[in-house]
Amino acid sequence: MSDVRQTVLSSLSAVGANHEAKFYADLFAGQEPERFALLVIDPRCLKDPLLEALSGNLRILSNLQLMPVLLIGALDEDRTSVKFQCQRLARELEQSGVKTNKLNTASYGLVPEIKKTTRQLRMPILEMTERRGKMNLARLTKDLKPNKIIFLQPSGGLSDNGVRQRNLRLEDLPDLMEKQIFSAGQINFLNTVLELDKEAKERRSYIIASPLNLLAELFTTKGSGTLVRRQIKIKRVSSYRRLGKKRLMESINQAFGKTIKPDFFKQDIHKGFVETDYRGGALFIQLAGLPYLSKFWVLQEARGEGIARDLWEAMRKDIPAFFWRSRLNNPFNDWYMKNCDGMQRMEEWRVFWIGLDAPEIPSAVLAAASAPDDFN
Repeated sequence: MSDVRQTVLSSLSAVGANHEAKFYADLFAGQEPERFALLVIDPRCLKDPLLEALSGNLRILSNLQLMPVLLIGALDEDRTSVKFQCQRLARELEQSGVKTNKLNTASYGLVPEIKKTTRQLRMPILEMTERRGKMNLARLTKDLKPNKIIFLQPSGGLSDNGVRQRNLRLEDLPDLMEKQIFSAGQINFLNTVLELDKEAKERRSYIIASPLNLLAELFTTKGSGTLVRRQIKIKRVSSYRRLGKKRLMESINQAFGKTIKPDFFKQDIHKGFVETDYRGGALFIQLAGLPYLSKFWVLQEARGEGIARDLWEAMRKDIPAFFWRSRLNNPFNDWYMKNCDGMQRMEEWRVFWIGLDAPEIPSAVLAAASAPDDFN
């Protein structure tokens, strides 16, 4: 199995870096198998070439011993069509070497049977012939607690005037839906998401994507469809007293892949912004008499969820003028370039700023370039 796994991971380089694919494959493998992902499949995806792409991607997941729960009928009223589509998908997957188990959502003991199926390394295919029955989509997600709910549709995502919307917040959906920029099917998807989230107590993300891009959604931070999620909750602090210093240190070390010096936390902070589950944050100090963004991070498993965007908006609201530095090879530099007012290169650093007056910039650049390294 290790040889098969390595071959599959190598093939994932087509959708992302090998190390990124391995990180997520290992992360998923360490979780309860039935919680890996719930794929809500639009029947239009069960015709070639989308069916062929879906089957191939599910075979790759099966070779990695990852078993998503496949659901057909959650957005379809035609019971006969649902049964036919489930049979088609089961036949296609079995022919490609993926073991399956077809279940009806009205069956007694459905969730235990799903768990048993995934632990047997078989892929559950659920036919929902009663959308408003006892085990509807909201109840199913509540009982399974999937880490991701992916709605597979031919459109592959939501667009506004031809521009793909990569990341939407649930709080913004009502206003967006009033703009009448989405199709009837997409509005149905968004209403379904809003309804599902009313029942959700845990953090959850919802994705609309194409079967062609399923692996990119699962194994890279960029994705290719549209992710919908709640706006994150942020702790705003002016000292470390309201933060768990151990959790904060572990979060920073994990995100940067190195160990921060203990002395770092002895210096006063100007202001801090930390996601309540410590999956990301930003810490400001005073440097050259100005707010300096000393640390800005998001944990790898949380990247692509829009945490950086929410943190950035909170920072900009509270601190209109600040500066920061980034190493030349930092992959986040493109994002920084889009969000800064200016940038200057100094040896191994790029120094960025926002809102600074012209006379303040030279001293800020020199201070950032000469600041000591905070990591061992």
